[in-house]
Amino acid sequence: MAHQTPLGSSASHVSCLDLWREKNDQLVRQAKVAQDSSLPLRRQQLAQDALEGLRGLLCSLQGLPATVSVLPLELTVICNFITLRANLARGFTEDLAQDIQQGLERVTQTWSLLCVLVDLS
Repeated sequence: MAHQTPLGSSASHVSCLDLWREKNDQLVRQAKVAQDSSLPLRRQQLAQDALEGLRGLLCSLQGLPATVSVLPLELTVICNFITLRANLARGFTEDLAQDIQQGLERVTQTWSLLCVLVDLS
């Protein structure tokens, strides 16, 4: 896990989508801190809190119509949620979790590029 989204907007104009991107990035940082924690209970609580945060963010995003501007962030949040959930459940090996993450990141990056190209035309 660790896919953070670029903010891509000016500092003077902050939208809900920008705030949600920042929330995703903050939750990713929290999950990284959890992984680095030497205290097992703290690690578990931080990771669980990050997972719940990603779940809530995903619910917010999925409550919106599927649009070109929202889908890249939704894919990013799904990627982070699946990876963290699998890590917590120990349901996937580290290699499998990385493969899933890389595949979803590839889709997200491709979709983001497509969105930029559509906006330019």
